[in-house]
Amino acid sequence: MLFAIGSANALVARRLLVARRPDPFGPSAWATVFYALFFWAVVTWVVIRAPDWMLCYMVPSADLPMPAVHALFALVLVLAGLSGHTLTAVSLQRGRRAAAWAVLLAGLLTWFGLWGLTLDRYLALGSFADWLAGSTEPIMRSSLAPTLNVVGALDAFGWAVPLVLLVRANRRLRPA
Repeated sequence: MLFAIGSANALVARRLLVARRPDPFGPSAWATVFYALFFWAVVTWVVIRAPDWMLCYMVPSADLPMPAVHALFALVLVLAGLSGHTLTAVSLQRGRRAAAWAVLLAGLLTWFGLWGLTLDRYLALGSFADWLAGSTEPIMRSSLAPTLNVVGALDAFGWAVPLVLLVRANRRLRPA
């Protein structure tokens, strides 16, 4: 997800990035880092309340040092976002718009492909043992559903605000 968002941020800030050539970093990179850390902070509540769900029932959370795993998650989010952003930014700065769009497409295909492969796990809420026993409850009927909706809305808002700021800053520059 963050790879695609970093790429999208770079595409939105194309003029800013081309003006900063050859430096692929700037406001859009910082917006990507901000969003990665904002997303991480918002989902912290879910990590505490449903750690096995956050791990997609791959391993039992009880076997892991969850504070360390969650800290590693922050690093992974930042690196994924900056990877997508940097690949897209460098492509734009070199005049390769098709390559920049291909980076975004690759990020979206990866994001939705992985989501499709794990959708059954994300639509079920319970513990690792519940998942193995087939006794998880549908997420929309769980007590966490209202809060997960708030988390989703906060995450969308957390990306929308920096995106709007990037669009406004990008429009102030003359077309490149």
